[in-house]
Amino acid sequence: MKIPCPQCGGEVLLREAGGFPACPFCGAGLVLDLAGVRTHFLYRPRIAPDQILPLLRRWADRQRVGAPAGPANPRLVYYPFWRYAKDGPRRFVPAWSTPDPVWDRLRPPDAEQIFFDAAQAEGGAVIDPTVPEAAARARALGEGATEPGDLVHLPVYEATVRLAGTPVSLRVEACSGSVLAPEDALPTPADAAAGGSTAWIIGGGSAMLVAAVAIAPLGIALVAVAMLSVMVYLGLRGAGRSGGV
Repeated sequence: MKIPCPQCGGEVLLREAGGFPACPFCGAGLVLDLAGVRTHFLYRPRIAPDQILPLLRRWADRQRVGAPAGPANPRLVYYPFWRYAKDGPRRFVPAWSTPDPVWDRLRPPDAEQIFFDAAQAEGGAVIDPTVPEAAARARALGEGATEPGDLVHLPVYEATVRLAGTPVSLRVEACSGSVLAPEDALPTPADAAAGGSTAWIIGGGSAMLVAAVAIAPLGIALVAVAMLSVMVYLGLRGAGRSGGV
């Protein structure tokens, strides 16, 4: 089966029904869609795996949900999007079936892109597109839109961290460093403050017990316990203020 290259017009021999062919004349990455052949690009990651935890810590600080614990070994995944540039800035529409609205907030990054080549995926998993371009176009631009989009694969790191003691699955877009988090899965600032309050209560109570046992004269022990009680009270007030309660 021969298909015309949308980039240069050359005829491309499609040997397999699936997969991602490349034009032998101009090197363009291509994808065969129900409505025709589309150009196919891949964004190169700009964020290294060792930058993920610092990014998540800054994000968690802005969200006031406490410092994240982890992640270990973030996973790199290339997600497919149909990209449109007509009538305004470029926008993405997921090219796979997903109910998660977090993907709708993504915008095309200002990053290097190349024609798609699976060998350039740097060991990341590549998700195949399953949503036809025409369906994505109607969603993005309306039923009467005729300008087709192109397919892009965007690198995203996936990691599970603990926020306020709760495991949360987070994604970091590997070009801009944007953090994608499901809103209903995030602990609230009150939860984070409660975690801090619990830590103060446990730590303060333990210190009081040690002071009462270790200090022999009763009067001095009572003074030490009173001072520790004041410190715990101030710590609890600080935790409550930082959590907005």
